[in-house]
Amino acid sequence: MRALACAAFVILAMFAAIVAFAPASLVDSRVQAATGGQVRLATTEGTLWRGRSIAVVGDGVARIPVAWQLDPWSLARGEARITLDPPADSAAAPRGRMSLSADWVRVEQLALTLPAAAIAAHIAVPGLRAGGEVELRAEDLAIASAVERGTLRLDWRGARLAVAGQPTMDMGTLTAALTAREGALAGPLTARGGAIRIDGETSLAPDGGRLAARLVPEATATAAERAAIARLGAPAADGSVSIAFARSARR
Repeated sequence: MRALACAAFVILAMFAAIVAFAPASLVDSRVQAATGGQVRLATTEGTLWRGRSIAVVGDGVARIPVAWQLDPWSLARGEARITLDPPADSAAAPRGRMSLSADWVRVEQLALTLPAAAIAAHIAVPGLRAGGEVELRAEDLAIASAVERGTLRLDWRGARLAVAGQPTMDMGTLTAALTAREGALAGPLTARGGAIRIDGETSLAPDGGRLAARLVPEATATAAERAAIARLGAPAADGSVSIAFARSARR
């Protein structure tokens, strides 16, 4: 069951990584390279400067309309300034403004929603299933070799995780509200509204992330859900379990 806790953190971390690395170029081959083949563009229309496409995540788990404008004058400054505007027929598509260079990324604003299953499909945990949607919102975010400033909020609504042979962990809404601190994005991680309550702290940086949290079964938790929490560590008198781990992005 420790794999489930790790998977939840990895899902959030991967969404944060999308801000820093995925939109390096809105050309299909570059998008695939920037995301390790996890995102590709299909049915592209228009030009490099102004166009629209369908971003296909994973093996088609998610298909998201994307429309963009690239400021050609920004290229003369050694950067790419991109505006994402939702197509008229898809108000829920990604929206925002960002600038990228070879050494840094700056996000003025970005709003993005993806199904958790699209990310879980690329996590090396056999039989992992994830439910719900993750909404990402970033503002005034600047990242180079470290996080310089900005905020990032992740809301995973209907958060559910399960692996083969284990009960589903219902976490309700899992929220990470992060701000720039000592070269990373750090802040509280909470889960409310499910069978498991979570209170903790997490941090995300270009070189990896950390998580420390306390998981508490709610009164509505089933015996199977309480047993699942207990597998993560030695439970306290109230059935809660404390977990802590770190994940490096370096290879």
